[in-house]
Amino acid sequence: MIEELHHHFKVKFNIKTIAIAVTVMMLLSVIAGSVQAQKNDTVYLNNGDRLTGEFKKFEYGQLFLKTDAMQTVYIEFDKISTVYSAKFFEIRTKSGYRYFGSLRKSAKQGTVLVITATDTVPKPLWDIVHVTTIRNKFFQRIDGSVSLGLSYTKASDVFQYNLAVEVVHRSKHYSTRFDLSSILTDQKDKDMSNNTNIGLNVTRYLPDKWFVRAQANGQQNTELDLKLRMQCGMGGGYDIVRSNAIRLYGLLGLIYNNEQTIDSSIMSNNMEVLAATQFKWFQFKTPKIDFTTGLSFYYNLTIRNRIRLEYDLNAKFEIIKDLFFNITLYDSYDSQPFSGASAKNDWGIITSIGYAF
Repeated sequence: MIEELHHHFKVKFNIKTIAIAVTVMMLLSVIAGSVQAQKNDTVYLNNGDRLTGEFKKFEYGQLFLKTDAMQTVYIEFDKISTVYSAKFFEIRTKSGYRYFGSLRKSAKQGTVLVITATDTVPKPLWDIVHVTTIRNKFFQRIDGSVSLGLSYTKASDVFQYNLAVEVVHRSKHYSTRFDLSSILTDQKDKDMSNNTNIGLNVTRYLPDKWFVRAQANGQQNTELDLKLRMQCGMGGGYDIVRSNAIRLYGLLGLIYNNEQTIDSSIMSNNMEVLAATQFKWFQFKTPKIDFTTGLSFYYNLTIRNRIRLEYDLNAKFEIIKDLFFNITLYDSYDSQPFSGASAKNDWGIITSIGYAF
């Protein structure tokens, strides 16, 4: 039965699979962009001006307001006097406390009134780290980005293709995230090198700064002789720091791991302890910079003295509105790689152009 389930969920990573995934993500973004909402929210600025439009979200010190005349504008929190919106929001503060309600104009500069079912709470904007609309329609809750890079070196006849897709769906208590990253390298007289990761995780937000997460991942890495690695597991996390510009969290969990090699077709089942941390820094003033780095440590409970490390660093620099130049550094390490692996670790630096939707 286990073998049948494994065969059913087995994923073959190739260019066709990636093309299908990109097409689906593009369709989602087009559908999401086509959904129209009422633009009757008002942002009051410190200089006395006011802007009317559709309140999209507030995060990393910026309010995203979609207008008819200027499309989507980004307003720094220190330029905002107060906000009015009758929509239903999730409002998260620095302490991790969450409110659910609408926003009303406050007479005190730099403050909004949060209208909940039972109370009216004045909140300074500097204490708010995230505001998300709780919408009824599925596609209105989607955010994401797509980046693509291509390079060719004639002297060595090396062609490299890289793709990264990120889609996030938010609801009242949950966040669902889909990630796809693929790096294909084709060199003359050598087999194509493939490093592909596909992941899906669901996060349930708890009181204060705690959360729990369930995740499933698929990986392929020809440099490490890895034909397919399927992972699934659960863990709990805590936001150590969360402000308008910074987020730092840690996570601890237990992962089931099924691996199959390329050369010898060996299949193994493992249990691993996962310890992970991620740091994100966002600069909302021009030029906009989005810097994220994370480290995942896997300690194998089945194979003695085996550890794995997954490190990634991603920096996005905005060129024009919603268009970014990306630099990515990755490193995958295995203390006991398979016999057909060419090294214990596989690392690289890639560049690409990305679009956020």
